[in-house]
Amino acid sequence: MPDPAILLRRPTTWLIAAVAALVLAAAALVGVLRAPAPEADAAPEPTPRPMPAAAGEPVPVAPGGSAPAAAPAGGVPADCGAAYSSDWTDAFAPDYVLNPAWATGDDAPVLLGTDDPGAVPTLEQAAQLTCAWLPAEPADGRTGLVTTIASVDDAQRSAALGAFEAGGLDCFPELEGTRCVAEWEEAAGPAGESHFFRGGVWIATRWSGPAVTGYTHDIIEAVFP
Repeated sequence: MPDPAILLRRPTTWLIAAVAALVLAAAALVGVLRAPAPEADAAPEPTPRPMPAAAGEPVPVAPGGSAPAAAPAGGVPADCGAAYSSDWTDAFAPDYVLNPAWATGDDAPVLLGTDDPGAVPTLEQAAQLTCAWLPAEPADGRTGLVTTIASVDDAQRSAALGAFEAGGLDCFPELEGTRCVAEWEEAAGPAGESHFFRGGVWIATRWSGPAVTGYTHDIIEAVFP
C-alpha cells in the first residue's frame, strides 16, 4: 500500500504548484498592463499664422499707383454768386447793383477789371468771369466797380505782373499770392485797381466811385476756400 505520508503530500504539492502558477500569471498580466504603449508617430507642429498689421497703419502707395492726385486749390467760379463769400448788395446800394441788364446785353460796353494798356490784351485772352457793380440805369461802364476773374498760365501771369510793375503799381506778397495795388481820386470819387495772382488765377478789379473795404479778400476766401 502506498505511504500515507506521500499520499497526503501530493495534494499539497499540487495546490502549491497551482497557486504559484496563478501568481506567475497575475504578475505577467500586471507587467503587460504596466508596459508603456507604443509611441505613435509625432504629429507635425502647426505652422504659425502671420499676424495682421496693427490697425490704422497707413499703407504706402507706390509711385504710379491708382491713388488719385489731389486737385489744386482755387479756380474760376462758375458765376458771380460763387465769386463772393459774403453778400455785397447792401455795401454797394443804393448807387450800384450787380450786373444790371444794360451791362450784359449785346450792345453792352466792354467791361474788364483793368485799364492798364500793357495788361488789357492778356486779360482779354484769359477772361473767364466778369462781375460788375454798376448804376442801375445805362451808363458807359466807367463809374462803378468791375472784377474779372481769369485763369492764366505762367507766361500770362508774368506779362501782367511786368505791366503793372512798369505802370507803377505797388506789388507785394499777400495770402500765398502776389497783389498789385494803385489808388487815386477821380470825379466820381475814389478810384484804383487791385490785382491778385495765385496758383494760375488772376482776380482783376478796377473801380471809380464805390468805396468798399475787404472786397478782394472776400473773393480770395471764396476762390481759395
